[in-house]
Amino acid sequence: MLVASFLAQAGFVWLSNGPTHIIETGDDLPLIILNIFFSNIVLSAFVMVTLTGFVFFGLSAVFLLMRAWMWGVLLNGLSTSEFLFVLPTLVLEGEGYVLAALAGVNLGLSWLKPQWAYKEEGLSRQEAVKRALKDCAHMYILVAAFLFVAAVVEAITIFLVMTS
Repeated sequence: MLVASFLAQAGFVWLSNGPTHIIETGDDLPLIILNIFFSNIVLSAFVMVTLTGFVFFGLSAVFLLMRAWMWGVLLNGLSTSEFLFVLPTLVLEGEGYVLAALAGVNLGLSWLKPQWAYKEEGLSRQEAVKRALKDCAHMYILVAAFLFVAAVVEAITIFLVMTS
C-alpha cells in the first residue's frame, strides 16, 4: 500500500475519477451497513480471496497485494487528517481480508499438499480438505466479525464526511 501511494504521489500511477456521490444522506444507516458488509464478505473476502486461494493457494496473497495496491493509490490524495479518519476502517477490513486469505491458503494447501497444511497428521487429501473446510468455517466467524465492525465504522465515517 505504501509503495503504491508513493508511486501515485510521484505521478507514476493514477486513477480516473469515479463516482463521488454514492450514498444519499437520506439512506437508511442499517441498510448501508448491511450492503457494505455483504459486499465485503461475499465479493471481496470469499470470492476474491478465499475461493482463489482454494484454486491455488498463492492467489490469495496476490489478491491481497492487489487490494493493498488499490488502497495505496486511492488513499494517496487524502490529507493526513482525512487518512487518520479512514484508518480504522482500513485496519479492520484489512484484518478481515488477511484472515480470509489464511482460510484460502489453508484450503488450497489441503488438496494440493495435505502434508504442508497438516504436518504430522498423515491425512489423505479428502480428509485434509474436510478439515480445512471446517477450519475455514471457524475462521470465517472472525472474518465476519471484523468485516461487520468495519462496515459499521465505514458507514458512520461516510455519514460524518457527508454531513460536515
